[in-house]
Order: sequence, then C-alpha cells, then structure tokens
Amino acid sequence: MKENYKKNRITKYMYPKVSILIPLYNSEKYISETLDSVLAQTYTNWECIVVDDHSTDNFVKIVEEY
Repeated sequence: MKENYKKNRITKYMYPKVSILIPLYNSEKYISETLDSVLAQTYTNWECIVVDDHSTDNFVKIVEEY
C-alpha cells in the first residue's frame, strides 16, 4: 500500500494538474474551436473551467455538448 501511495505522489509532482480558464462573453462562435483545442492537447492532467460573464448568446448549449 505504501508503494502505491508513493507512486501516486511522484506522479502528482511529475504531472501537476493544470487549470485552463476560459472566460466568455458572447463568444458562441469561438467556443467550439477553443474547446476542441483544449481537447487536442497531449497533456492529460488538466481541468477546464468556463466562466460566463453574463453572455446573452447560446454558448451554454455548445459547452454542454462537450
């Protein structure tokens, strides 16, 4: 059990989690391309946070598809 903990700990430091922040304001026509770019990255330990700044377009529907 200690070996598994040690392995996870080493992996965590070798590949730290990266946060990708995407602020949006009426960016419906760009969000698909942006999210496709995020998904095309080879680094796998990441989280993507999309922040809405009171948009009036339909970006939420597009983001939900991802």
